[in-house]
Parts: sequence; C-alpha cells; structure tokens
Amino acid sequence: MKNIFRTAAAAALIVGSATQAFAESITFDAQATILEALALVKNADLAFANIVPDAASGGTVIVSPASALTCAAVLTCSGTVSAADFTVTGTPGATYSLTLPPSANISSGGDTMLVDNFTNSLGGSTGSLVGGADTFQLGATLNVGAAQPVGTYTGTFAVTVEYQ
Repeated sequence: MKNIFRTAAAAALIVGSATQAFAESITFDAQATILEALALVKNADLAFANIVPDAASGGTVIVSPASALTCAAVLTCSGTVSAADFTVTGTPGATYSLTLPPSANISSGGDTMLVDNFTNSLGGSTGSLVGGADTFQLGATLNVGAAQPVGTYTGTFAVTVEYQ
C-alpha cells in the first residue's frame, strides 16, 4: 500500500511540474523614430506660354517636367514656358510620396480651361531625401478650346508630399 501512495504522489508531482513547465516569460524592446517635419517650397510656377487659339478647333499645350513645350498644330505658342519646380526637405535618407492634382481649371473671368495629366520628374510617385533635400518638377496638359476667349488664365493647384 505504501508503494501505491508513493507512486501516486510521484505522479502528482510529475503532473504538477509538467503544467508549470508550459509557462514562460520573455522581455521585448520598443522603438520610435522621430523624423524632421517635411517642408515643401515652390521655386517656380507652371507657365504654358502665350497661346493663339484656332477659331474652329481646340488643341492641347503640353509642358513636360523638363520644361519642353508641345503645342498642337492648330495653336500658335510663344513666350515663356516652364515646369513648376519644388524643393522638399526633411530627414536625410527618408523617402516621401508625392500626390498631384488629378485635374483642375484655370480661369479668366467666367472663362475656363482644363489642366490635367500632371506629370513629375521623379519617374514615379516617390522621392528620396538624399542629404535631406530633393527637387522635382511638374508638367501638365492645358486643354484649349476652339475660339478660346482672350484673357490671362490663372488657377491654384495643390501638391502634397508625405513620408512613406
């Protein structure tokens, strides 16, 4: 009988030990990185040049991010052309994403023209802050209507950068 009690006590001890062997704890670390606030500065505005519209047909004027002008054959374009130019600064080595407007109108009084197909010099929608700064240029397409009314057309567009 003593052997039965000893065996039962040993089994209970083994079962109790096995249950405790499943509990374990470990520590871990936490980390946070604080980045410099991004700053975006406009160096130059987008200029589509002086345009003489056709009386019967509309056309497009395209300014590339490299400030190259493509003027539809039915239009006459001359004068100053430039892509919009920006500098972004922030934490060196960080990457940022660029968001461009899908389209918007420029206007002169009650007359408007659509600006769309915005393009950038980054070759995509992200840039890198090598040395803490980067520059990029924006071009777009201006849609000129047939017999577009005379005037100086202006508009304001938003471009956004944010850390990735």
